[in-house]
Amino acid sequence: MQDYLFAIVINGIIFAAWLFLLFKDRRRGMEAVKIGCRTIIAMLPLILIIIGAIGLFSAFIDPNNIANSFGEQSGWRGFFIVALVSSFLQIPGIIAFPIAATLYHNGAAAGVVAVFACASTMASIFTLPLEMKFLGKRLPFLRLGLTFVLSLVVGVLTGAVFNLFK
Repeated sequence: MQDYLFAIVINGIIFAAWLFLLFKDRRRGMEAVKIGCRTIIAMLPLILIIIGAIGLFSAFIDPNNIANSFGEQSGWRGFFIVALVSSFLQIPGIIAFPIAATLYHNGAAAGVVAVFACASTMASIFTLPLEMKFLGKRLPFLRLGLTFVLSLVVGVLTGAVFNLFK
């Protein structure tokens, strides 16, 4: 039940706001419901892909391998491996964050998970040619280098904060 508490609270707030809007202006309240339904229907294929990807990820990756390779004992090696691999992935946040949660629940260190989330959403090597075409060579490489370093910094800070509260 505690795992669902956040979702229940958020949905309760949204429902209360919708009821308030419905009583205040019925037409706009119903329009909000229509927009919400259209949004859910539009997102449904992506949500199913996310669920499928996480299921495949969980089925093919052994949690012991994750814990050994990217757990607390992996140190800097785990950070750099995850940062390098994640830089090639270019995953949207809506997919990266559930995968990050799966990594964490399978034994990856919190700092390594933070590196994965940052690098996979911000540091993409695949967009470099397009960026260089429009922005020149210096700015895209500067962006890539800074996001790579920043993801490592975020990972170290996240690991330190998690270790403080253990």
